Amino acid sequence: MSAPAGAPRLLLAGGGTGGHLMPGLALAAALRRLRPESEIVFLGTREGLDATLVPKAGWRLETVATGRGSPLSLRRPANLPRFLLALWQSWRLLGNLRPAALVALGGFAAAAPGIAAALRGVPLVVLEQNAIPGRVTRLLAPRATQVHLQFAEAAARLRLRPGAARTSGSPLRPEMEALARETPCAGDALLVMGGSQGAEALNRIVAEAVRLPGLAGRRVLHVAGAEKAAAMRAAHADLGSRVETLGFCDDMAGLYRRSRLAIARSGATSLAELAAAGLPALLVPLPTAKDDHQRANARSIAAGGGAVVLDEPGLTGTALAREAGALLDDEPRRAAMGLALRATCRAGAAEAIAREVLAAGGLS
Repeated sequence: MSAPAGAPRLLLAGGGTGGHLMPGLALAAALRRLRPESEIVFLGTREGLDATLVPKAGWRLETVATGRGSPLSLRRPANLPRFLLALWQSWRLLGNLRPAALVALGGFAAAAPGIAAALRGVPLVVLEQNAIPGRVTRLLAPRATQVHLQFAEAAARLRLRPGAARTSGSPLRPEMEALARETPCAGDALLVMGGSQGAEALNRIVAEAVRLPGLAGRRVLHVAGAEKAAAMRAAHADLGSRVETLGFCDDMAGLYRRSRLAIARSGATSLAELAAAGLPALLVPLPTAKDDHQRANARSIAAGGGAVVLDEPGLTGTALAREAGALLDDEPRRAAMGLALRATCRAGAAEAIAREVLAAGGLS
């Protein structure tokens, strides 16, 4: 999406996974709606979803070197030189682009650009969707003009400038925002979603559960992950059309509308979308998530009555089928859970955060 010569630039840095990238894409669209003349540039990675989804959405993508884990990791000695290269690349890009503000979306690709922005005096805005802030957020938050949170409890784990924290929610794409204006979803299917990278253990448990009492005969929409979809289609092949297997889905809003219950990981973006849909969920936190942040996310939602948390260690197909079947048969309980989950939705977060970013960059 081109912009007029001399138009203000806004940089969005980070990504690697859908949990970081999807809010960034939603925020970019909101920024463009508010300031159509602005140029939006993503700083991301050559791997992961950034390389495909950012250009597909029509945005300019610049890449910086990045590695997983701390630059000081003894197990990954290449991380330090790679990080120093990323810092130099970010410093040079910011000097060339001269952005009005930089938004750190999270993930390792946000670290070097965020530090470079702080060093160059570029207003820095941080997005954090998880109840336990990530390492990059903890690094950048003390230097940030604004830190936008999905879970209010995350603020207590950060060193912040006075007045920097805002519990703004998570930016959602327009089709997801539309769900929040509709009646909570009450379709006829069980939706299974393991996150943008898929979930091998959850897929395996679900493949067993859909054949057992409680779920046998039910309609199932199984988002198995792009790399795992073929194996899951083979596993479900004898079940016919009642189990629909997908890889990465471009129309999640449509899947939510077709569903009455979700089995999901508890990544922050998935939770924000489920809240907009008012779709009650059985949450199975990813046990290897950094700082166990998915469990903290899930427990926060469950405490409000919008979900039930099931721990993956020890979870069997029999137990999952029993829990899901009981909820699918209990309409009053599902309806109450859906309303409780919908109450956590902060509709309009994308535009609200976009206005704050523009203000930070002196563009309001």
